[in-house]
Amino acid sequence: MMRLETQDIVNITKKQITGIFKMEPVEVRFVNDFQGEQYLLTNDKLHLSNQHYWAKVMDCVFDTHVRPVLMCEVLYFLRNEFLESDIKLMFSYDFADGADGAAVATAEISFNDSPELQPGEIAELIDFALTLQDKQWFEELTAKYKQLTA
Repeated sequence: MMRLETQDIVNITKKQITGIFKMEPVEVRFVNDFQGEQYLLTNDKLHLSNQHYWAKVMDCVFDTHVRPVLMCEVLYFLRNEFLESDIKLMFSYDFADGADGAAVATAEISFNDSPELQPGEIAELIDFALTLQDKQWFEELTAKYKQLTA
């Protein structure tokens, strides 16, 4: 599992926006205007996760205009960066006295490193391991094949 912090998420968001819109943002900044979501406040903190895909979490400032960035878009940007991964995205906003809604973002990225192969696919890989003369890989694949076909 990989963990991204606030600045990593901002950098990826900027990179993806530049690539998609063919315009480089002047700034990507967090927003903390959540009047309709006051029910989400817990101990002066507001927490958003993947299920809050509708929430506006950032503003993307260009030279000529400002564009809102939704949680679902940040998830999309991260998925573009880390293909074939499961992403748990979290934004936390601090509304305690003096904090002024300071934002922290984190993402936990998990990769499916062990795909499920069918016996026929494993048999093809066994042939390939023999061609490469990779004894260790051959033994691992043979054990997996026997396990699936037993």
